[in-house]
Amino acid sequence: MSRRVSPGLRSGSLPLLVALMTLLAGLALAGLTGVQALADGWAQAARSAATIEIPTDIPNASDRTDALIHALKALPGVTNLQKLSTDKVQDLLAPWLGQPTDARKGLPGLSLPTVLIVAHTPDANLGSTVHDTLPEAIVQEDMQWGQRLEHLGTSLVGCAWLAVVLIAAIAVLSIGITVRRSVAAQKRAVEIVHSLGAGDFTISSHIAGRAALLSFMGGVAGLVLLTPLTTSLATTLAPFTHQATVPSTFPTTLDGWWTTLRILPLSLLKELGALPVIAALLGWITAQGVVLVWLRRLP
Repeated sequence: MSRRVSPGLRSGSLPLLVALMTLLAGLALAGLTGVQALADGWAQAARSAATIEIPTDIPNASDRTDALIHALKALPGVTNLQKLSTDKVQDLLAPWLGQPTDARKGLPGLSLPTVLIVAHTPDANLGSTVHDTLPEAIVQEDMQWGQRLEHLGTSLVGCAWLAVVLIAAIAVLSIGITVRRSVAAQKRAVEIVHSLGAGDFTISSHIAGRAALLSFMGGVAGLVLLTPLTTSLATTLAPFTHQATVPSTFPTTLDGWWTTLRILPLSLLKELGALPVIAALLGWITAQGVVLVWLRRLP
């Protein structure tokens, strides 16, 4: 019965289709993980730093700046304070103001501010100290950028999951079309088996089981095709996970594979490992529904 009812499911079209869909879903999940790691790293750094700009054209600017520096260093929660040099400030402003013709004279017609970079704990209150000591100074908490990055990460998460859902929908539609064509090509054989007493669910379960197996094989093949990307992603994510040893080339040993897998987030490994199972489940459900609907239309 299997060789006559569902010969089309034995071709390579269904596994190849599912492999490509698995590859696309894996790309979306891997890209999402990379963006999340990068955004989390930026946000974590932004939460613990602040930039203070001090105008240099105010009265007693140098003495008042030194007083502010001493007050900030004595403030609980301040872990590090760095005063940028004039050359560094010029380099930071160069994309907007251009490079000075003479480094000793600076930018003509402009008075560059003194810039302080203050690393602090989240509970440190820099605003009140700066306001009391030097009201003309401007405090820019990098936490605002951290919040923006969190919003960006949330948006990207939603886009990635939407892409995965769309890929799953396309996979279901494609599997359904493939199964229906396979069954329709054997219409006469199915009608004979059905007239001999084989139930609808028996026939559909047989075809659905085959579709699930081929979908699972395609999912595994998709993960194999995804391996170079996961290796590259592990190398990229290594600095964010504080890994000292990173495979510089494509791993060829079990130890190299284990090192690579340990760098990748556990959540990503679980999601990638679930893709073949999800593909098999979608293949089984889709084939069951398509075949049962098709059988109900038989005279």
